[in-house]
Amino acid sequence: MNRFLKNIALALLFLCLTMTGSASAYALDVIQVRFGLHNEKTRMVLDLSDVSDFRVFALSDPYRMVIDLPGFNWKAGSVVKPPQTGISDVRQGPLQPGISRIVFDMKNAVSVKSAFLLPAQNEKSNRLVIDFTSASPQEFAADKGKIFGTLRVSDDTAPGQETTLAGSPANDLLGIDSPPIPPRKSFGKKPLIIIDPGHGGIDPGAPGPSNLREKDVVLALGLELKKQLLATGRYRVMMTRDKDEFIRLADRVKFARNNSGDLFVSIHADSVHKANIRGASVYTLSQKASDAQTAKLAEKENKADLIAGIDLSTEDEQVANILYDFAMTDTMNQSKFFANTLVDRMKSGGVSTLDNTHRYAGFAVLKAPDIPSILIESGFMSNASEARMLNQTNYRSKMASSIRSGIDAYFEHVRLTQNN
Repeated sequence: MNRFLKNIALALLFLCLTMTGSASAYALDVIQVRFGLHNEKTRMVLDLSDVSDFRVFALSDPYRMVIDLPGFNWKAGSVVKPPQTGISDVRQGPLQPGISRIVFDMKNAVSVKSAFLLPAQNEKSNRLVIDFTSASPQEFAADKGKIFGTLRVSDDTAPGQETTLAGSPANDLLGIDSPPIPPRKSFGKKPLIIIDPGHGGIDPGAPGPSNLREKDVVLALGLELKKQLLATGRYRVMMTRDKDEFIRLADRVKFARNNSGDLFVSIHADSVHKANIRGASVYTLSQKASDAQTAKLAEKENKADLIAGIDLSTEDEQVANILYDFAMTDTMNQSKFFANTLVDRMKSGGVSTLDNTHRYAGFAVLKAPDIPSILIESGFMSNASEARMLNQTNYRSKMASSIRSGIDAYFEHVRLTQNN
């Protein structure tokens, strides 16, 4: 089918979807679009009914800012557009099966500075946050092709290539001129996995029955995971510690960054006052914890340096500001994708997990701004039965196998994204 006929077919598909499609068929709701005006930027917030993958980018001729999401119900109504935002019009509709698009027509060139998701907390809904500024044509050209987010969309144009049909607003929604998602990294060599067994040395971590200590259990699990990953022949592996030694939280992050790690996996074993609680869980970074128990856990883990007399609150400026830097990349979304994939593999691999297995909190050890990072609580040292299981070779092998399977699935996703 030549290009012209393909465009006509896509336009007819768009009209059919908008005329006959049922909004209730979509699981995601866009509830509200609102703006915050700042001296250095404009912040746009989309309130969503659920945590969602996304992608955000800017286009020219004419200037537009585009947001792609999984198919959604538009419940935001008419968007109030403060003049300072530079937005002249807002349009939205289906892009392709399962994907919808929001287009913001801009009066001038725009530069997207960051885009990230914040999960629901307290009375606040799930939010997609986008910071943007006005830009000169030269600044726009320098940023052309930059895309935020990890949503996969089937496009047929190369990055930066534009083939708009003049005067065809449906063309924007159908994605004819939008570039595909660029790969996060081009892995010219095997991906490097950083394994971070928690605690160590003078910091024993959580105590368990029969003199079991968290630092020993998680080191043994980390070594087993390293062995299984190397056995695949697909990865390089480094460990923040491979013996009983104390390492500062910030140094664990710096180790991963200095070695250009591609994935950071921190391994711990929790402890709570209720001895009957058991099950593994997976954590990714957020400024606010997903629940009170998680907040307490993060606070406890973040104080690990105090055992060695190091006050984390006086850490250098890079670490103090790293959460902001983190939120300005797609790393948080990559981490979330990896965590969800890992949770699925744990459950299918027979690993006991907590309800709401993927949780969020401000763990200091997850704050590498450019490396997808997760923290695994492999179980509870405060549960005597689970602590003994974590000390058994067979169970550690099963858990390591589930983690390895999750890592395999994550990098297969990266590979497919690169090839599309």
